[in-house]
Amino acid sequence: MHKNIVLFEYTSYVVIFAGGIIVLEQDNIFDFFLDSIKKFLYPQDWLDLDLSFSKSELLALLLVDRNEEIIMSQIADYIKAPMSTATGVVERLVKNGCIRRDRSETDRRIVTLALTDKGREIVQRIKSTAMKYIGMVNDSLTDDERQVIFKIFTRVVNILEGKASDKEQKGVGMPAIKKIEIE
Repeated sequence: MHKNIVLFEYTSYVVIFAGGIIVLEQDNIFDFFLDSIKKFLYPQDWLDLDLSFSKSELLALLLVDRNEEIIMSQIADYIKAPMSTATGVVERLVKNGCIRRDRSETDRRIVTLALTDKGREIVQRIKSTAMKYIGMVNDSLTDDERQVIFKIFTRVVNILEGKASDKEQKGVGMPAIKKIEIE
């Protein structure tokens, strides 16, 4: 056993504290992720929102809110779905009274999408709940911890989007594999 390393069992995976860094065994990362993610996705306030929207519908609502009014292709690009899927998403939001379709004032061929009062209310409740949790975490962290989390989050997003840095793609700065001749 190494000095200054504490091991303990947390449900079904091992967490190793070494200088403040949590290291998970490779086989247990998935279990840790699943057990931890529910704390983000299922706190009581989220359940109280009683949202019956799909992920794509929520993303579309938040995108329309961010842009005030947009066109269908912007939603399709944002949710990374074909136009036919985006059309179905928007149609459900229109039927639910969250989004309305309007003709563009400058080009009558273009249909724009905007939030209704009901849509704005739902988005406001989502944002308010999210900001509550972000504030709780933010208030508990030091400036250094916030910077580290931001860097890690940005790195994870870049990895998931396939935007690893050139250094990482070329292996620069990575340990080299040495070939050892054995006689």
